Amino acid sequence: MLEHLIEFFGRTHLVVLHFPIALVIVAAVVEVSRAIAPKIRREPKREPFRPSSAASLMFVFALLGTVVSVSTGLVLGFDGGQRVDLHRILGIVSGVLMLMTGIALVRAMRPQSRGGLVYLGLLSVSAAGVGLTGHFGGELTHGAGFVTKPLERMLGMEEAVISEFDLEALNISQASLDSFNDTILPIFMNSCVECHGPDDAEDDIRLDSIAYVLDPAADMIRRDDPGMSELVYRIDLPHDDPDIMPPEEDGEPLTRAEIELVWGWIASLSD
Repeated sequence: MLEHLIEFFGRTHLVVLHFPIALVIVAAVVEVSRAIAPKIRREPKREPFRPSSAASLMFVFALLGTVVSVSTGLVLGFDGGQRVDLHRILGIVSGVLMLMTGIALVRAMRPQSRGGLVYLGLLSVSAAGVGLTGHFGGELTHGAGFVTKPLERMLGMEEAVISEFDLEALNISQASLDSFNDTILPIFMNSCVECHGPDDAEDDIRLDSIAYVLDPAADMIRRDDPGMSELVYRIDLPHDDPDIMPPEEDGEPLTRAEIELVWGWIASLSD
């Protein structure tokens, strides 16, 4: 029972994270606008900058939301990969910045305090940090460049796909390429590409092209020892193992025949 409650707590991260992002960014925009408006209007020197009540209230709720978001995020991403680690680190850093901003806000609210600009600076940095953390979180769930891809396509800046037909660069035979396209790729398209494709490459792993499958940076296969390949290891785990690919909630595990086909194709690469 406790395990299920912890899992539920972690998954609420996807619900609560939006509130602190929006609130702290709006609070920062309000306070920065208040700080620079007199200079734009060339008003005479005024009293030292002091936080506004509205922006301060927004920040307090953002701070509370950040505490909950960081806590739930740490639970949700406990077993994540490298990209999850980066998101987790940024989340912790953003949480610390928010706490520092909260302390600066309390000091800036004191009578005769001249700490308003310190609070303003920390608030701006916190808003940028929280926004950046949210951006990386969005790429975890929707794939890298999810927001900017339409603009990249419009401007002709989309990353060129690695050519599958450069057999010499891939160090494979035409037969291996044909076998991949005819036999292996359909398996991946059916069971893997939804989470490891061009629109959602979880952990920077793509299985929609032989060029990506064989990419040394992905480190997914071992030509000299197929059984030690990360790809084979993940798809051949027991069905109740939390690390099996695809995960239970995303689809049915590969059949024994499909696993043998993938294993055999990797083994053929060393021929």
